[in-house]
Amino acid sequence: MSLKKQGAPALRRQDRSTPADGSQLKDASRDLETFDAPFRWGMVYLFARIFYEMRSRTEEALKPHGLTPIQATILGTLERWPGLSSAELSRRFGVTPQTMGEMVANLERRNLVVRTQDPGNRRALRLNLTGEGRRMVELCNVATLAVEKDMFSAFTTKEVAELNRQLGRLHDHMGLVSG
Repeated sequence: MSLKKQGAPALRRQDRSTPADGSQLKDASRDLETFDAPFRWGMVYLFARIFYEMRSRTEEALKPHGLTPIQATILGTLERWPGLSSAELSRRFGVTPQTMGEMVANLERRNLVVRTQDPGNRRALRLNLTGEGRRMVELCNVATLAVEKDMFSAFTTKEVAELNRQLGRLHDHMGLVSG
């Protein structure tokens, strides 16, 4: 199912500027009236509330491992795509290179990642998990899976699979890059 319903325009990056007269805001408000949101606040509100609760639960689950959700995601990303640079990670996560550099340095101090020189470009450093980093990914996966299991306990297996498929579609439609 498309984000559009009954001719409502899909919001894209170039559509986000608002004219001084506020006409675009009025148009968007009128278009939203044609979209059947389950609650008065709509899906953006629900996604935000769910995100913050999910983040809080994930932070709690990762505390025993001394990692934040973004640190655990960085490790998971390096497991899936070994050899990324800190700059590549910063672009994927939408943070400044300096911020990513600090996070990577922290993970390196904990012996979870190691930087190695790229043989094709001596100035570039590639990041890889250490043995301890791979073990930590496994521990984090167990912890976050427990959060996920608890969060979706009111759903059937089939409903969870369908929700996952639909969210994946939305993710791709928005042009997001996987971790």
